[in-house]
Amino acid sequence: MGAPAAIVRSARREDLSDLLSLYQELNPADPRLDDEAASRTFDAMLAQPGMHVFVAEVDGHAVSTATLIIVPNLTRSARPYGLIENVVTASSHRKQGLGHAVIRHAINFGLAAHCYKIMLLTGQKEESVHRFYQACGFIQNKTGYQIRND
Repeated sequence: MGAPAAIVRSARREDLSDLLSLYQELNPADPRLDDEAASRTFDAMLAQPGMHVFVAEVDGHAVSTATLIIVPNLTRSARPYGLIENVVTASSHRKQGLGHAVIRHAINFGLAAHCYKIMLLTGQKEESVHRFYQACGFIQNKTGYQIRND
């Protein structure tokens, strides 16, 4: 028996509950958002120019997601760049190609928008996670830095 049929698409308002569950798996220590804050924030995300939340849907539920932010840019002949964040697949649906499908969708969307590069950072240390991103086409050829305000 193969992997379930998945549809990769842009997130919709009705995906909010599934997305919150996915993000809880991504960051289990985060406090659960109240409904009003979650709705307000998700509405702002969906309305934000250049922000695209993609999901892989199986049996009517979003089970994998990635967010692509396309940033206008004055270098590289005014070509934008992309940043992929918040990549997570439900633990019950991992190892089925859904994460790969959602990331490839985000990459293809960014390339169609003429992004000259698409970046992704991960805090995961597991080698399997790094192999996963490499299998999605990413190469590790820069050093990332960040300032956090958790």
